[in-house]
Amino acid sequence: MNSYSFSFGASWILLVLLLIIALGITLYTYKNTVPEIAQSKKNLLIILRTIAIGLLLFIIFDPVLTMIGGSTEPPRLAVLIDNSLSCATNDAAGSRKEELFKAIKGSDFISLDQKNTKICFFDYELKFPTKFSIDSFSQNGQMTDISKAIRWARNNSEEDNIRSILLISDGAFNSGINPVYEADEFAKPIYVIGIGDTNDPKDLSIQSLVTNEVIYLENQVPVNVNFKISGYEKAEVAIDLLDNGNKIAEQKVNISPEMQDYSVIFNYMPKQDGIHKISAKANELSGELTTKNNQISEFVNVLKNKRKIVILAGAPSADLSFFRSTVSKEKGVEVKVFIQKKEAEFYDPAPTIQDFKETDVFALIGFPISSTSANVLQMLKTELNAGKSLIFIPSISTDYSKLNPLENYLPFSVVSSNPQEMLAQADVKPQATVNHILRINGNDDDAKLWNQLPPLFHTETFVRPKPESEILASMKVNGVSLKEPLIIMRDFQDKKSLAIMGYGLYRWKLFGYALEKSKGKEETTDLFATLLQNSVQWLSVTDKNKNVKIKTGKLHYSSNEKIDFYAQVYDAAYTPIENAYVSLKINGGKEQREIALNSIGNGRYTAAIDPLPEGDYAFSGYAKVNEKDIGNDNGRFSVGELPLEYQNLKMNVQLLRSIAERSGGKFYLAKDASMFLKDLKANSNFSERGVTKRNEIVFRSFSIILIIVIILFSLEWFLRKKFGMI
Repeated sequence: MNSYSFSFGASWILLVLLLIIALGITLYTYKNTVPEIAQSKKNLLIILRTIAIGLLLFIIFDPVLTMIGGSTEPPRLAVLIDNSLSCATNDAAGSRKEELFKAIKGSDFISLDQKNTKICFFDYELKFPTKFSIDSFSQNGQMTDISKAIRWARNNSEEDNIRSILLISDGAFNSGINPVYEADEFAKPIYVIGIGDTNDPKDLSIQSLVTNEVIYLENQVPVNVNFKISGYEKAEVAIDLLDNGNKIAEQKVNISPEMQDYSVIFNYMPKQDGIHKISAKANELSGELTTKNNQISEFVNVLKNKRKIVILAGAPSADLSFFRSTVSKEKGVEVKVFIQKKEAEFYDPAPTIQDFKETDVFALIGFPISSTSANVLQMLKTELNAGKSLIFIPSISTDYSKLNPLENYLPFSVVSSNPQEMLAQADVKPQATVNHILRINGNDDDAKLWNQLPPLFHTETFVRPKPESEILASMKVNGVSLKEPLIIMRDFQDKKSLAIMGYGLYRWKLFGYALEKSKGKEETTDLFATLLQNSVQWLSVTDKNKNVKIKTGKLHYSSNEKIDFYAQVYDAAYTPIENAYVSLKINGGKEQREIALNSIGNGRYTAAIDPLPEGDYAFSGYAKVNEKDIGNDNGRFSVGELPLEYQNLKMNVQLLRSIAERSGGKFYLAKDASMFLKDLKANSNFSERGVTKRNEIVFRSFSIILIIVIILFSLEWFLRKKFGMI
C-alpha cells in the first residue's frame, strides 16, 4: 500500500494569505488602467500575474511531496567460491579442482532463481561473474583472502537482503584477517563446503621469513625462518640463507614424526647498502608433493647512514634507563639524553637548537612535565615540522596540557587526563601482528606472546586516535578488554610518530624476558627490546626532503599479473607538481623497458605494464619539469615467486568448521554437498522481508517552474506594451 503526503517549509496558512493579498493587489492594479482597456484583456493580465506570483510563492515555501510505498524482497544467498591456486592443485587425495566442481554441482545452488543468488569468486581480489558457469573462473589467484569475501557479503547484507552464505574453499587463507572474526560480525548462517584432503601430505613447506624491513650497514639482525614438514618419519633438512641469490649461511635440522613445526634463526649482517633480496631455501626431500613451497623471499632496505636519537625525560626513571640501554646497543645509533629537573632547568647538559637539528628521532619519556619551558617545546615543534619522528612514553608526572604545541605530530588527541594510576595489560589482536613493529615469528602465536606480558601502569588519561593512526594494541583492565589504545602509530604526510600509552615498560623486561630466562628458557624472546628496536628502525626511515618517490603496488607479483607503478613528485617547498615528466627504466633478465607515467592529479603519477617473465627486477626513475631535474628514485620487485598458495596443502577443516558452527550454519565435505540445499530451505532465517521505500519530490529543484514564472511575467509585460499601457 502506498501513501502520499504534501508539506511546506513554512505555514500553508501564510501561503494562502499571501496569495489572497497578491490577488487583491493585482485586482486593484488592473481596476482602472491608462488607457482604459477591455475587461477581457484585464482578465488575461490578471490571470498571468496571479499565476506567476502564485508559482513564485509556491517555490519560496519549499513544497515537498512524500511518497511511501511497501514491497517484499526475496532472501538472497551469497555464494563465495575460492578462486585461488591452492584449490586447483593436487593433494594427497587427488585433484582439488575436480573436487571443487563436484561440490558446486552437488550443492545445486544453480537451481535457485538467479535473483536469489549473488555469486562471488575470491582470491586476493573479488570477482563477480555476470553469468555463472563452471568455466567462468580461472583458479590462478596467488593469495587467498576469505575475510574480504565474507566482509563483502556482510556489507551488502542489508541492501541486498543476503540472509546466508555458501562458502566453498579449502580454508587456506594467507591474506587478510582470520575469517572467523568476519563470520562473527556477519551474524547469519554460513554454510561451508570444504575442499581438499583432511590428512597431512608428504611435504616440506617454508611458512615464513621474518626479519627487519630496514637494516643498517654492518648491523647484525636475526632472520627467523619457520617451516613445516609432514609425512616423514626421520630426515635431515638443510635450510640455506641467500642474499641476492648468493648463499651466505646454512643450517641443518633433524626432524622427527612427533613435530611438524620448526624454526631456525640466522644472523644476517649486510656489507652493502641498497635493497637486498633475502631468501630461505630448503633442500628437496624424496617423494614431496610439491617443491614450489621450498623457498620464500623478502626484500629489505639496507641503509648506510647513522641514526641520532634524542631522549627528553621529565625525570630519571627505570623506563629511561632501560630505553637508553636497549637503543644504544644498536650499531650506528648515537643517543643523547636530556633530563629535566623539577624546575625548567635540565641536568647538565641542556639541549640546544643544534642538538635538535642533528636529531633523526625524538623520544619523550615522561616528558613534558608542568615546568617544561615553552622555548624547549617550540624548538621541538620546529624539528618535528621538518619531518623528524617522535616516540612518546608517558609517566605519572606527564603534563598532557603541555602537549598542545605538539598536537599535529602525535598519533592521538587528548580527551581528558587524571593522574589516578591503574594497571593495564596489552590486548593485541592477531591481525595487528602483521605490522612489522609487533611481528616476532610471523604466525598467530605472536599475539599470545604480547598478551602474556605483565601489565603496565596507566593513568586515567583518555585519548582519541587520529584518523590516520593505526592501533596496534588496546588495553585490558582486570581482564576486561577496553577500546582505549595502548600502542598507536601514525604515518601521515611524511611525519611518523608512535605512542605507548602506558609506563613501567621495564616490567616487560624484568618480569617477562628476564623472569623466563631465569627459569632456564633460553628460547625466550625479549619483547621489550623487539618493540623498541622495531619502533626506532621504523621511525628512523623517513622520506623527508625527497622530491620524487616511486614504488610498485607490491613487492612480489605472480607470473600473470600486471605490474603497477606509482610516483609522487614535489617541488622544493614540498608542493605537488602536476606537469612533470616521469620516466622509468625496468631491468631484469633479458627484459629492459622504459615507460612514462601518467598524471592523475595532485602530484601523483601511475602506469601499469603487462606481466613479465619470472625473475627479479630493478627499476630506476626520474622526474623533470621543462628539462629541469626534480629528483629520482629506485626499487626492486620479483615476479613468479609466490609460494603462499602451496604452504598449506591440507584442508583447514578446523577453521572451516569454526566459521560454520559459530555463525549457525553447517559444514560439509564435498561428498556431502547435496545436503546443503535442503538445510538452506529448512532455515527459517532464509526468508523474504518487507521493505519500505520513501521517495521525496522537492519542487524547489525544478528549474522549469522558475522558467514558467519568467515566461508569464514576460508575457504580461509584452501584452501591457501591446495594449499601450507602457
